[in-house]
Amino acid sequence: MLGLYSAFKELNLLGYRKVFALSCDIPLIKKEVVKLLINESKEFDCCIPKWDNGFLEPLFAIYPIKEACLKAEENLKRKTYKLTNLLDKSWKIHYVSIEQTIKPLDDNLVSFININTQKDFKKLEKISQNK
Repeated sequence: MLGLYSAFKELNLLGYRKVFALSCDIPLIKKEVVKLLINESKEFDCCIPKWDNGFLEPLFAIYPIKEACLKAEENLKRKTYKLTNLLDKSWKIHYVSIEQTIKPLDDNLVSFININTQKDFKKLEKISQNK
């Protein structure tokens, strides 16, 4: 939350309106997925991928900088660090289905694979060998 707040604050000072927030531990992001989210976000304040089970991907989303900065600051003051708390009910949010909309562009959904452990790395190796 603090990292996002810092980025939102700086980008807001520079006059930017939206930002694509990404996790640093997802190395195989498909550019087609990024382009999709950018295109899908044009008429919305926020664009965030959503799994069929309802789980959101808050570190692979487009946010309105000014509003997200205020929301992140509020969350930090309240010590609420869950990233989905960045979303505000007043925003016009577009939830993009991972299984229905993103999977056709990224069949193994490698854009969402986090690499944090040796086990994660092995999983990624297996996927790349099966291509």
